Amino acid sequence: MKKLRENRNEYRGINQDAQKNLSKVNEGDYYRGTVKVLRKSVPGPVIFSLTDGNKAIDGVIKTSDYDVDDVLDVEGYVSIRAGQMQLEINRIKKVSVDFDEIIDKISEPKRTEFSINSERYEKMKPVFLKIAKRIRKAVFDSQPIIIRHHNDSDGITAGLSIEKACTALIEKTGLNPDYNLYRNPSKAPFYETTDVFRDMVLSERIISHGQKKPLILVLDNGSTPEDAFAFKLLKSLNYECIVIDHHNPVVINNGKSSVCEYLSMHLNPYLFGLDSQTSAGMLCYELARFISEEFENKPMPAVAAISDRCVIQETEDYIKESGKSREELGNIGVAIDFMAYNLRFDSGEGVIDELYDNLILVELINEKVRKGVETQLQSTLPYLRTIEINGIAFSYIDLEKYTLRFTYPTPGKILGLIHDTVAKDRENAVLTIGYLSDMIIIRATKPVFPVSEIISVLRKKLPQANVDGGGHEQAGTIKFVPAHLEAIIELIKEELRKISLTEQ
Repeated sequence: MKKLRENRNEYRGINQDAQKNLSKVNEGDYYRGTVKVLRKSVPGPVIFSLTDGNKAIDGVIKTSDYDVDDVLDVEGYVSIRAGQMQLEINRIKKVSVDFDEIIDKISEPKRTEFSINSERYEKMKPVFLKIAKRIRKAVFDSQPIIIRHHNDSDGITAGLSIEKACTALIEKTGLNPDYNLYRNPSKAPFYETTDVFRDMVLSERIISHGQKKPLILVLDNGSTPEDAFAFKLLKSLNYECIVIDHHNPVVINNGKSSVCEYLSMHLNPYLFGLDSQTSAGMLCYELARFISEEFENKPMPAVAAISDRCVIQETEDYIKESGKSREELGNIGVAIDFMAYNLRFDSGEGVIDELYDNLILVELINEKVRKGVETQLQSTLPYLRTIEINGIAFSYIDLEKYTLRFTYPTPGKILGLIHDTVAKDRENAVLTIGYLSDMIIIRATKPVFPVSEIISVLRKKLPQANVDGGGHEQAGTIKFVPAHLEAIIELIKEELRKISLTEQ
C-alpha cells in the first residue's frame, strides 16, 4: 500500500511514464492505454473486463454508459483485490480505433512447425494455420468455445488436446477458462440432433450471462451427410462451426463436402486427396500446438494413432517421440475407451488426463478389460461363421445373440477382436460383419468393399430399408429397418461375388 500511495503522489497530473502493456503491470503501477470491453457487470460499481490484446484485467469505475465491444482509452492505478489485479479507472473515453486489427495481428500462431516431419501435414498446413488463428482470436476476444468430440480414445485425445491448448492460452491472457471453455463427448459417430440441442441450451446459458455466442468445434465427427442437418440448423441461428475430422465425407465435389457450406472451416484429409489414416487425435494435437506454443504432450498423438489403427509413418514417429512403448501407449488407449464407456456423457475432466501418466491405474483397467474380452470371445468365437467368397474371407456373427449387453467391451470392440482373430496369418482380404437387429458393424483388412460403397449399394437396391451410416473404408457402422437384416446380409454376399480379384 505504501508503494501505491507513493505512486499516486508521483502520478498526479500527466504521467509520462505510465505503463502501456497490461501483461507487464504490477500493483501500484499507473496504466494508460487503449482497451476493448469484453464484459460488463452491473449493478453497483461498474466492473469491466478489459483487454489490450495482450492480457485481460478487471477495470472498476463508479458508473459508466460504455458497454461490451466498445474500444476505450483508459487510465488509472493498478491494485490487488481478492488476489487479482484490477484497474481503478480515473479517466475513460471512447475512441475510434480498429481493435479487430490488433486482435487479428496477435492471433497469428507463433508456433508454425509440426512436431514431426510429415508430407501429409504439410499438404494441409494452410488450413491448420487458418483454424489455429481463428481459435486464438476467439480466446483473445473472450468468445466462449464449445468443444464437441466423439467419445472414444481418438476423439477424446482430440478434445483434450484442443482444451488444454485453449486453457493455457486463456489463462495466459488473464481470463478464466471455466467461463469460456466447454468440452462434451458425443456417443454417436456423427453430430446427432440430441447433441446439437444440448449445445444450443448450453449456449443460451452462456449468452444469458452476458457473454458472446460461442464458437463450436466438432472433432472426430462432423464430415458426413449425416452431420448436415446439425450444421444447417446451427448456421440458421448464426453459430460459427469448425470441423476437424478424418472420416470419409462420402460426397466430395470440387474439394468440398456436403457439410462445408454450413461451416467456416473444415479440416479433413479426404479434402486433400488423402485418407483416414491421419486420425482426428493426431490432427488436433498438431493444431493444439499452433494454438498455444506452451502446449506439449508427446504420448497423446501416439495413443490416438494406435487406438484408431493408423498404419502410417507418422504413427511410428509419434511412438518414437513419446518415450513409451507401443504396448504402453495401446494400454492407455484401452483405458481411455473403458473410462469413456463408463462415464458416458460426462467429459471425465481431470480423470481421463490421469491415464497418460498413471501406469498403475492404466494396468488395473487393462486387467479388468482383459477379463471382459476373454469372456466375450468365449461366448462369440464358437458361433462365428467364415466362408470364402471370391478369394475374400467373409466372416459374420449375430452380436445381439452372443454378446452381453451394457458391458465393456462393446459390440464394436468385440467385433474388432473377432476380426483380428480371423485375419491373423491370412494373406487374403478379410471382411467381418457383426449384426444386431437394426445395425451392422464392419471391419476389413483391405478396402475390397469400402463402407461408403456398401451403403450406396444398399440404398440403391433396398430403399425400403432406410439405410444410413458411415465410417472409414475398412471400418464402419450401418443402420437400417430391422425387417431387412437378412436381405442386407445376402446382398453384401452377392456384391462380394462380383468383385474382381484385380481390385483387391
